[in-house]
Amino acid sequence: MMDALTIIIMLVLFVLAMLFVFSTALLTPYIGKKNLISVIVLGLIVGLAAGAFLLSPIVDDIPDFTRTLIEESVDGTDQIELDLSTNGNLTQIIQNISSINGVEKIDYTGILIKIDEDFDSDTEKTLLTNALNESNENITDVVEKENNTFLVEIKEGGDPQNVLGSIYNTFSHETYTHLRYTSMQANATVKANNVTRIMDELSKNDVVILNVSGPTETQNAAINQLIPTGTDVILLSGVLGVLVAIAGFFVDTLITYINKFRKKRKKKPSERENIKRKVVPGAEGKGSPRRNRRRKQSSVDIFDDSFDESPKQNIGSNKHFKQLTVDDFKDDEKIKTNTDKKEKSGGRFSFLSRSSKSDNKPKQKKESRKNKGNSKRGTPRFRPKRRE
Repeated sequence: MMDALTIIIMLVLFVLAMLFVFSTALLTPYIGKKNLISVIVLGLIVGLAAGAFLLSPIVDDIPDFTRTLIEESVDGTDQIELDLSTNGNLTQIIQNISSINGVEKIDYTGILIKIDEDFDSDTEKTLLTNALNESNENITDVVEKENNTFLVEIKEGGDPQNVLGSIYNTFSHETYTHLRYTSMQANATVKANNVTRIMDELSKNDVVILNVSGPTETQNAAINQLIPTGTDVILLSGVLGVLVAIAGFFVDTLITYINKFRKKRKKKPSERENIKRKVVPGAEGKGSPRRNRRRKQSSVDIFDDSFDESPKQNIGSNKHFKQLTVDDFKDDEKIKTNTDKKEKSGGRFSFLSRSSKSDNKPKQKKESRKNKGNSKRGTPRFRPKRRE
């Protein structure tokens, strides 16, 4: 099982491989967008290689890592089925297993024997079973399991190695039947949070582990079904490389589109600006306020009957609109004559009035010229009424 530092280094290398694909795809303005296929192929190759050499070893170690986590959180006991070697001392092997920390107890039923040939008759089979039963006081029974296979049952607390010696002695002196092999199976009850460590210790004592059952194995098997295989990881890594290459290929276009969208949002006036630019309700436009005033569509004819109902009546002095008459112009002339008389009677500021008279002479000439022009044209100085 890899350590944490090795896993971190391999993950960093995988990220660097993806960054290499992405940076290569960013060079499309220089290599041309016609090379999209070559960029995708590069992403596929780099993704497959990174998955095979960097991700696949990590995935292979995930089951061991998950087993460690499960053992830390699970309580209870697991059952380990063992096959003990009869070439060694069975009693010593069982004592060594019992001394391992975390092993609560060991249960065994007997020794399995298999003969080399069939019996000539049932009488010969009966003689053999009787001889085995009488060979040792720890043997309780001899049970036939399959063809030419028998289980020599041992009483609880009996000495397995002593029983094995009695079996060898019986086949050597009591019968002419040949013994093919012997084996012994046992069940060890161990703590669930120490299963992995106990299994490592058992492999050092001439023991073969046949099966492990319990809450630890149940949860570990459920998690292992969700973990992808090495081949799946390599294929997924290749697909990821292709996606990274495509993202790097089109990221430039995407950024340009986002910038344009932001500029459009900035150009749109806010609600406050729209209120400032609003002159007449219902006469808003896209351009500046001056342009809107020049447009004929936003103007209202004051001589039209619709002027009375126009919203312009609510703005400025249009609400108190008064039509000009001849009497209004007479009042203006009286006001002008009164101001001229006051200027002539200057008093102590007479020297200022002399200079002002010389300045006003050309203005009066200009005004007289204008009046002559207006009299020649015959244009009235008051607004005529609209004919009905």
